[in-house]
Amino acid sequence: MKKLMMITALLLVVAITGSSQAALINQSFETGDLSNWVSSIPDGGYANVVTTYTSDLGNVYLPMDGSYFAELKTDGPGSFTKIEQTGYFSAGDIIQGYAAFDAQDYVPYNDNAFVQIFDNTFNQLISVWTKNVSNVGDYGDSPWEYWSYAVAASGNYTAVFGVANQGDSILDSRALFDYGVKVPEPSTLLLLGAGMVGLGFA
Repeated sequence: MKKLMMITALLLVVAITGSSQAALINQSFETGDLSNWVSSIPDGGYANVVTTYTSDLGNVYLPMDGSYFAELKTDGPGSFTKIEQTGYFSAGDIIQGYAAFDAQDYVPYNDNAFVQIFDNTFNQLISVWTKNVSNVGDYGDSPWEYWSYAVAASGNYTAVFGVANQGDSILDSRALFDYGVKVPEPSTLLLLGAGMVGLGFA
């Protein structure tokens, strides 16, 4: 009987861990398209799902998770391309991912890319990742960079990935995004698992 209870407790921990990945759907674009993501794209811009990307400097980017990632381009002064998705997150979850910026412009035309997190009333909470031409240099690239956001209170949150053009409509920069997920903090899972196993022993 004790053994059965311990096994049940461990299975519950595994089930909870597995189910924690469901807040964002098609989180690393493994459908090969933007299914479940809402896009905003100006004329001349695009949001593509790709398997590889080569910058104007010849740097090659490969997926950080699975086989696909998103490539966003905008067009025109002050315009931006963005994709976004809303999901339910519990306190202690971590929204995370990778992003990169390919500046195809020069200062003072300070194109930029961003990852922003909004709450359920669509108030912006934080820009968890930003890059612009002045960060990476004229026509410069950034590598894939990890970003994360720890959820303080349970509720709906929206992750927004975007790239913006500043000042001209001739040279348009690109931004790359991959692997947006939620995971519970390790300490939370550890405490939960210990409690479950303790119940099994009891």
